[in-house]
Amino acid sequence: MAANKQTMVISLGNPRRRKRGEMLFRFESFCQPGYPAPLAGGGAFRDNVRALLGLAHLEAGGAQGETKCWSFQLELHRHPPTVVRLFVVEEDVAASPQRQCHLCRHIGWGRHLICSKRFHFLLPKRELSVEADGLHYGINHGPEKPSSKGTATTRGHLLHGVVHLNGFGHLVALHGFEGGSDFVAGHQLMDLWDRICAALNVRKVSLVDTARKGHMELRLLHGVAYGDTWFGRWGYRFGRPSYGVALPSYQQSLHALQSLPLCVLVPHLSCFSQDLPVVVTKYQAISGHKLLNLGDLLRFMLELRTRLPATSVTALDYRGIMSEASCRWSAKRVDMAARAVVDALRRTEPPARWVTRQEVRDAARAYIGDTGLLDFVLKSLGNHIVGNYVVRRAMNPVTKVLEYCLEDVSSVLPAVGAGVPGGGGGKVRVRFQLTRAQLMRDLTHLYRHVLKEPCQALTTGALGAVPVAVRMVLDTKHFVKDYHEGFAPINTVGSAGHVHINLCCTLLVRNGSPDLVPPYETVTLPAHAAVGELKWEVQRLFREMYLGLRTFTAESVAGVVGTGQDACPVLGLIDVGSVVVVEGTVVEQQPQLAADEGVPPENEAAALSEGGGDGERVVDCTCGADDDDGERMACCDICEAWQHTRCAGIMDTEDVPHVFVCSRCDHDVLSFPPLNC
Repeated sequence: MAANKQTMVISLGNPRRRKRGEMLFRFESFCQPGYPAPLAGGGAFRDNVRALLGLAHLEAGGAQGETKCWSFQLELHRHPPTVVRLFVVEEDVAASPQRQCHLCRHIGWGRHLICSKRFHFLLPKRELSVEADGLHYGINHGPEKPSSKGTATTRGHLLHGVVHLNGFGHLVALHGFEGGSDFVAGHQLMDLWDRICAALNVRKVSLVDTARKGHMELRLLHGVAYGDTWFGRWGYRFGRPSYGVALPSYQQSLHALQSLPLCVLVPHLSCFSQDLPVVVTKYQAISGHKLLNLGDLLRFMLELRTRLPATSVTALDYRGIMSEASCRWSAKRVDMAARAVVDALRRTEPPARWVTRQEVRDAARAYIGDTGLLDFVLKSLGNHIVGNYVVRRAMNPVTKVLEYCLEDVSSVLPAVGAGVPGGGGGKVRVRFQLTRAQLMRDLTHLYRHVLKEPCQALTTGALGAVPVAVRMVLDTKHFVKDYHEGFAPINTVGSAGHVHINLCCTLLVRNGSPDLVPPYETVTLPAHAAVGELKWEVQRLFREMYLGLRTFTAESVAGVVGTGQDACPVLGLIDVGSVVVVEGTVVEQQPQLAADEGVPPENEAAALSEGGGDGERVVDCTCGADDDDGERMACCDICEAWQHTRCAGIMDTEDVPHVFVCSRCDHDVLSFPPLNC
């Protein structure tokens, strides 16, 4: 992200001094239930994040009024072990150069009140650059470039998520190996982010899906293969329309592309390219079962990719070790020992991890009593095929200990088996005939010529709908995960032995805009609390949470009638399971907020919401869009309605003309009768 007035940087100080006495957490299990600390399952995000940060190392912001930053050291279980640092920055929105959140506006949360705090979760690409240049944590409000895996790009971060104090958040950036990561994959980052959100009881998280695999958009490739976005593995679903593409149109487009019969597709392709039919036939043969449509083919190729070696690998048949002069055991006993070693490696958790020689030896001793035989096999195995696996062996550069790992090659063994001898002869080298790189070339070729740049045969006749369906899928970028889906807000009422009650509360501001209603919040009170204490606690909570409610005064509770009710117990007046509505007023503070944001006086109320300043913007595009969806727009100089530049025929690479007239006004101007002078 370019350095501009919306970029925020925090200095972290001396790295050696910072690392003393810090706790080390496991990356793969960080924020699993109970780790690193038990968090209240039904607690609000605002409380859970404070509890989690109590275990973190304070990096900066000890003084009053300074931006606070914490960090967690996370150890990745890999070879060799790697430690990364997760930063958490608490942003004071009142002091921020950009109070409104454009991500909230684009996903449809523009009417949410502005929270007083935002929490940024950041995993930098390289910690050394952060220590030298500072930690950048601002959200880019300018044009966004696609990333290789994830969402909108953010300067130097593998992971950037932001959560508002009310529990609504956004995944801003995610970059796996293709996005510049040296040690952690995109799915590992998503697992981490999802665990953090679930543990902290986040409400909803949105993202803009611009993930790519090479030159292929994953929302199209993965959508055709699995019927869902890549982020759907973690529960992200269609969020809101872009370019007027609603959910039914998106689902129908995916289904149409998935269902393209290969028996119809291949003959059309063979008229223009001889390579594509060969690609389809090759994977039909490898699969061992009938691939009927395009969805079946792409799904098989993506699943096969994870089981292939990254490059062309040459391995030895393990039975060749029996010909060594030091082997004094029969072929049967060597075979039993080798398979015992493989079984021991297969039982490791997580799978495919590196295991020390001593661990493997101890596990195999349960089945092989001859320690001499076991030591011989462990000494001889290394880059050898045993069954459906290649046994890898390497020395850990940190511990200087010999370690072993398994690589599953079952998917390519049918092509290998013919070259493996049946007896215990000499060393036989086996070369894998299909590698991951070769598969990716085939996949890219198929993606380009069938989906992205279809040939003329796929744009006419029965297949003429393919380009339209592809465009609708690519236009769908906004996805949301609801972490509270299926859970209705319910009050928990204390009884004998319970010292607290949890009430689901919201506000009704009598002198405020009816559109600006804050979401419900859980308020915890003593079981014997009175109505007056409820009003005071709700007033305190909402004042701290929202900038526009800093002067809110609670006056009454809806449904509780009478001036002397403040001293009455809450439990006798509030029905179990109902939402408590506290009514009150706000002292006028919009003029100052509006002045800070540059909002016109007639639209001052908009300064309280995340979509502030756009309350009067009218979107009326030919695609059917009637709200800001984050795509580039231009304002008509006649009717002042906003329209997508793409829908107006302006390419993304072109500048918007100084005088822009929408299609409707252009038609009206041309229909004017001529002036006869």
